Amino acid sequence: MVKKKLKTIKNKVKNKPLLTGIVIWYVFMWSWVLFTDTLDLAGNKTQGFIVALIVLAFNVALSTVIIWQGFRVAKWLLKKYPSWIVITLVPLFALADWLVAWIPAALWIGPQGRLDSVLPLATPSLLVINTPLGFGARFVGFFGLAGFFWATIALIANKNYRKLAYIPVTILVAFSFIGWLAYKTPNGVDFKATIISENLDDHVPPVDNQSDLVVFPEYGMDEITNDNLDERLARISDSEHKTFFLGSQQIFPEDGQQAGHLNTLLYGNSIDGITLAQDKYRLIPGGEDLPYLLRTGLRATNQKDTLDYFSYAKGVIKGSQQLQPLKVNDDVIVGAAVCSSIISPQDYREFTSNGATVLSNSASLTIFKGSPLFAWQQKSFAKFMAIANSRYFLQSANAARAYMLDNNGTTKAEESGTKIINVTATTNTAKTPYTLIGDWLPALGALMASYLIFRHKYIAKKPKKKTKTKNH
Repeated sequence: MVKKKLKTIKNKVKNKPLLTGIVIWYVFMWSWVLFTDTLDLAGNKTQGFIVALIVLAFNVALSTVIIWQGFRVAKWLLKKYPSWIVITLVPLFALADWLVAWIPAALWIGPQGRLDSVLPLATPSLLVINTPLGFGARFVGFFGLAGFFWATIALIANKNYRKLAYIPVTILVAFSFIGWLAYKTPNGVDFKATIISENLDDHVPPVDNQSDLVVFPEYGMDEITNDNLDERLARISDSEHKTFFLGSQQIFPEDGQQAGHLNTLLYGNSIDGITLAQDKYRLIPGGEDLPYLLRTGLRATNQKDTLDYFSYAKGVIKGSQQLQPLKVNDDVIVGAAVCSSIISPQDYREFTSNGATVLSNSASLTIFKGSPLFAWQQKSFAKFMAIANSRYFLQSANAARAYMLDNNGTTKAEESGTKIINVTATTNTAKTPYTLIGDWLPALGALMASYLIFRHKYIAKKPKKKTKTKNH
């Protein structure tokens, strides 16, 4: 019986290599969930591993079903319509990839979640952005890159239309060349920045005030007030130079009524101290906000201790509004976010659209236990933010690599461990089409899909009127 089952599976794999490849892709891209500190949930590694396995299986299955439907629709379109229909595959696949990112995020939503959050951790856009074709993002956006990738794969997989695969590739090459040429050189000014790489329990010594901006990691400002700011930033009394800083701090509600803590972005300078505080707006499911699905499962199995552990030890209370750009001076305006916003391209696009001339992220990645795969994914997101918006990107981190990318996504500095990284960054005020318009290809794909559904349901099946014939 088992032998027969294995033979059936082997035949299916052999007959559907594309489907098999898609499953392998999603399994690989989500595999890091099996190695996070979720395994230590409430001190029970077995339970944590089971939860991680459920998350992996759920995300892989859902993603595969969605993208496979995209391939089925593509095959139907190519068979039913003339060859020019290949140009519609890109927006339709951009929509499919957006759904792969949005639907799991919506289903994994918790009490502190937001419906506009996405989980694009398995998108091929992360591959494309690391190639010269990534410059096309300045025109086609994040999910647009995935749309071109999947459309090309769909054509290559169909032997009757394989010769047309050059069409999406040629279009993306053209977008990429124009995007690189038009926005390769920033138009702003140079400024000195300091990026901090450290661990939660091993901080760098107080940073001097020679830089214009210091970026501390997430939770890098814990227990810091104006009274002890010099523990993090040297405040030289006779200096007139203002060194601006940003980083986040864990703050517990004073009333003690609500479980969890606030993750607050602090901003200020070496002379005036802390001048602004903004609560973290976007949380990541499972890491900072326990999804309703998992909460229901824990309650159903009487795992109240596990639920309480997460709520008080890991749960974050969301901020009421999106973070706003921070103004250092007329030239340096920082679009600064905390950790999980890195997986939300829309957040950084809004920063840039609202005037940010440089971008930053303060992260604490201890949960991922140094996963090389997630580190690559995280940096690929940063490269997208830098390239698509044509902005320098400053990344500070706990338990991960800190780095600076220029506006073309090139790594200009990178360190790990406990290090102070001094760099020179350049501002930019130019706004790319992506910054101005956003991810327009999934929206176009939604319109096309709506038309195809309407046509299939109401027009294609509409009975033809019979013509009357005269009797002679």
